[in-house]
Amino acid sequence: MSPYKRTDLLFKQKRSHLIGLIEKAENHFVIFDDMNDEVHLLEEIQDHHIEILRPNGWEAGKWIGLGRVETQIGMLSLKCGDTVRIKKKLPLALDEMLRELPDETFIQFIHKLNTLSFSPFDCIYSYNQLLFLESQMNKKGVSFYQFDNEDGICAVQHHFDRGVFSSDRLEITTSLGDRSLICSMY
Repeated sequence: MSPYKRTDLLFKQKRSHLIGLIEKAENHFVIFDDMNDEVHLLEEIQDHHIEILRPNGWEAGKWIGLGRVETQIGMLSLKCGDTVRIKKKLPLALDEMLRELPDETFIQFIHKLNTLSFSPFDCIYSYNQLLFLESQMNKKGVSFYQFDNEDGICAVQHHFDRGVFSSDRLEITTSLGDRSLICSMY
């Protein structure tokens, strides 16, 4: 599977975007996310990619500052009340774990999270032990991830072994008592 297909699968996930209304506060453009009652500064967008809701759908563009977005149709000026969305980034530890998984295991894990009504973008805590073992030839350990979809919590333990033979074991448990196990050896 190409990295593009993985990225495409990830960004089609529920809650993969921050969606909110544009407001101006003290000469700064902010996104008000009324779903979570949070405010985000547009200046903090790291990759500058933003989409604006237009009558014909979402218009992709690049935030260039001072309330302006460069799009394929030209320069747009944001106004208070405009609806925008920004792709969320996964926590580094989770992102690296997903990159390490073989394609089949990656797909099984994402589908299992979805079946349990969770998205990778629900991750509220991530610890990847594998990141601390880069210099070692044989790597073995456990990483921990927590997901919160506002209806429940999901805990994931990722047992891994890297060496001549590699394996992954993902133990998934939700606060509603659902349990799953995904294993792969390669």
